[in-house]
Amino acid sequence: MMNSQCNKLFSLFLLTKLTLAALVTTSFVVPQTATAAALNIKRTNYGIPSGAFFVSPNGQSGNSGRSARSPWPVSKAIASAPSGATIVFRGGQYRNVRIPLNKRLTLQAYPNEQPWLKGSNVVTGWVREGNIWRKDNWNYSFRPNQHSRDIDPKFPMAGYRDMVFINGVALKQVGNKSRVGPGTFYVDARNNKLYVGTNPGGKTVEATVQTEGIIAWNSSSAGSVVRGLGLAHYADQALKIGAGGVTVENTTMAWNGVDGVAVQAPDVKLRGNIISHNGRRGVGGSYAHRLVLENNVISNNNVENFSTSWGASGVKLIWTNGAVMRGNTVANNKSMGLWADASSSNITFVNNVVRNNIIGIYFEISHNAIIASNVAHNNSTAGIMILNASAARIYNNTLARNRANLLVQETSRNNTKSNEISKGITWITRNTIVKNNIFWNSSGTMFYAPGCAVKQASRLMIPATNTNAYYRRSANRPVNFIWGLSGNQCSQTFSSLASFRSATGLESNSLDVVNSSDPFFVNASANDFRLKSGSPAIGRGEPLPNDIANAIGVSAGRKVNLGALR
Repeated sequence: MMNSQCNKLFSLFLLTKLTLAALVTTSFVVPQTATAAALNIKRTNYGIPSGAFFVSPNGQSGNSGRSARSPWPVSKAIASAPSGATIVFRGGQYRNVRIPLNKRLTLQAYPNEQPWLKGSNVVTGWVREGNIWRKDNWNYSFRPNQHSRDIDPKFPMAGYRDMVFINGVALKQVGNKSRVGPGTFYVDARNNKLYVGTNPGGKTVEATVQTEGIIAWNSSSAGSVVRGLGLAHYADQALKIGAGGVTVENTTMAWNGVDGVAVQAPDVKLRGNIISHNGRRGVGGSYAHRLVLENNVISNNNVENFSTSWGASGVKLIWTNGAVMRGNTVANNKSMGLWADASSSNITFVNNVVRNNIIGIYFEISHNAIIASNVAHNNSTAGIMILNASAARIYNNTLARNRANLLVQETSRNNTKSNEISKGITWITRNTIVKNNIFWNSSGTMFYAPGCAVKQASRLMIPATNTNAYYRRSANRPVNFIWGLSGNQCSQTFSSLASFRSATGLESNSLDVVNSSDPFFVNASANDFRLKSGSPAIGRGEPLPNDIANAIGVSAGRKVNLGALR
């Protein structure tokens, strides 16, 4: 029989995606503050090519536009610069700016300056009305345009994309004037009025007036580059990319109403960016084939509490082949962390740190993934989850203090599209390989892989699991494995590696360490998961397949340490 702790976990993961999503939405909320984090752009020093154009917030059309001291306004530079040109943005705040690209351009920051493109205006002229304040002749309203499934019924205002900030602090939107109080605002679209409940006197009030920031949708903009800029306060997306080969680097996209970046084109590169505090997602991608998402900080997204069952995430990719997510820090998202879904294939997740999300790395109804050398800790439902997905190879991950360090699950959903099935995208959990990982002191179950939803043995989903290490402080908690031996024994609890090995024949070369003192890491309590001298994980892992070694960036064909390698 399963103990009460296992029963709770079992109830989380059965049946369907919607069942899972409803439970994680209601039961496991990642704490987030309502105040705005300081917005920063990385300091950059890009070279300025001969013939560049210059813009500034106060640029004049009568200027030459060809020197830093004689800049144009943005609109003139975008219209006048030829394809292939570089436009250099001086520091400062560019208000109510929308940049549709219809040619290939490089948009970059002036050396060591911070240019902010904002979809907001500064609002003045407030009139006190009792205990609240009113702005008349307010002609902006951003009502919902998302699918109803994107909206959590507990947060019906999520789809309203208006935003107001007072001294950089985000106010919460409410649905009628009677609910306006400190820290909130209301848009009366019928009567063209904006109300705030925080005294705006002597403060900077910014309110959204624009839908999108930079739009590289026209095929003529393929190969454009955006670097060193900041984009904030847009109702929909800061960046909307529908042209191939666009590169975005060292750019900050924060406090936008829906997504930081939306990608619907191949061969896009997102490198070194800060993508934070966006309403629903940090990055959303569909048909984003060969996307490279590298060395970004993707944090604190889903501030509007969109439904986590549908799109809210740090990163969510659908119908995408060949994406690489490498070296990112994905933290504190009130949602999934890195998520590949909806018949995606050949996805690589390597060398990422994913912490304090709902699920750290989520591979769902998709096929063929390398999930290797990641550190996933303190995620409230699972560090890594595989759901109705095939050929996930899970190597050398460090999984610590997640509710379930690893969750592998199948439901009755099966793909019916013959063209996808022929490529292996069956939506059936098969050929999951689990090797060289460290499972460290989960708050629930170390390795959770029941077969109850479809009454099958777990080994059909996971034919190989070995050379892993399991650490817990006490033999009584946490449970090591929940595993189905057969359709009739679809969920059996094993409290030790020895009992699991005896029943299944798996994990023949794995370690089970029970010790009040951690022998593995330098300082796990401070999230320092480097292996300490003498760690039992050193040299314990089996040699890596060539493609996995190459993806991580280590040598193949020789023994490695357990856990994350880079």
